[in-house]
Amino acid sequence: MEHFVTTNKFVYRGQPYPGIPLFFDDQYYPIKVLNNYMLYLVFEQGSAESPLTWRSYADALLDYFCWLNANGLKWDDKPRMTKHGKEISNLALYQRWSAHDHRKPDGYNLANSTINNRVARIQFFYKWAKEYARLINFLPYVEVMKQKPYRHPDAFAHTHGKQYALSSNLKLPEKKQLPPVLSLEQCRELLACSISKTLKLMMKMMLGTGLRNEECRTFPRKYVFDPSGLDKSKRICISLDPRSMKLKGNKARDIYLSWQRMAALYEYTKYGEGVKRAHRYHDQFGVAPPLLFLQEQGQPWSENGLTNGFRKLWHGHERRGYKYPPVLSFKVTPHMLRHTYATMELYSERQKRGVGHALAWVRDRLGHSSIQTTTIYVHCLDLMEDQELNEWNQQLDRMMDDDK
Repeated sequence: MEHFVTTNKFVYRGQPYPGIPLFFDDQYYPIKVLNNYMLYLVFEQGSAESPLTWRSYADALLDYFCWLNANGLKWDDKPRMTKHGKEISNLALYQRWSAHDHRKPDGYNLANSTINNRVARIQFFYKWAKEYARLINFLPYVEVMKQKPYRHPDAFAHTHGKQYALSSNLKLPEKKQLPPVLSLEQCRELLACSISKTLKLMMKMMLGTGLRNEECRTFPRKYVFDPSGLDKSKRICISLDPRSMKLKGNKARDIYLSWQRMAALYEYTKYGEGVKRAHRYHDQFGVAPPLLFLQEQGQPWSENGLTNGFRKLWHGHERRGYKYPPVLSFKVTPHMLRHTYATMELYSERQKRGVGHALAWVRDRLGHSSIQTTTIYVHCLDLMEDQELNEWNQQLDRMMDDDK
């Protein structure tokens, strides 16, 4: 059993719909119930607009259904009442297997948060099967009302409110973890390592603007221009448009580049490595590339290409029989650069106008739908010393603008 993602050739009622995961069994026959659910998720569930969201649901269902097949179970098996009580549901057994026996490729157990996310997506499938498709008359879990505190960093403790939300009896406890942020020394090592011009510019874009992985990979060439004549002390506003690039939730937003960063990007489009990769793209597709950043052979970056490129830096890799050692002494991912940008931008804006304005500013730069998502970076600041933050603030722009 596996799933494939549709291309532009997939037409539904006269319109092409690429990016939809569809399921097939081992004989490559479509699995009707899962495919109907995916079409519901794409076309009728307003909160699931992103192809990345569709993929996350599909991956969770694929893992669950493969486990069912391996154990001779069916997704619509209803727990029976026996003389010893009610049977354990298949979903509960899957959750226990995920927590105790399922391993990641590196051999480590799955985090509780990962298991909870997968189980929640499978629960949504069961809810669809019961309430929308009417394929079953039960749910393999129990919904309970749980209370959680509501806190705002600007509010006094006695004004904190309470919220209530439905939760599942299968939800595992999660440890609250702060997003990983690079230290000043780690950023210095990262920006100084010997890598391609393209990858270094992509690093600086994510570290300096908070772009997501897919946003950096699909950043349009048309956004780059010659900044000569503009004030070098002021940042340049770039309006990101979902019609031109991939943006989470198709939500437009503004980011800000330094004059020096825009000048470096413009130079990249006119000389050296950037021009060579653009020519290779033109040779293959017959048109000028719409994307700013391309891989070495002129191809657009794949979904996992940038993540794999970062992994080679700290893990090393083998190519054509030769083993290349790591060039970094620490682990780094594209999203860690976004976390680092958010933390330092919040500190900088808080120094100027206070935490309330700073949170709203960073929320808009990151494209968060809620300011509550942004508040986690306040806790990152609380763990850092003022002297360290001041040094960060003074040196980061200088390191970013050094293109040697």
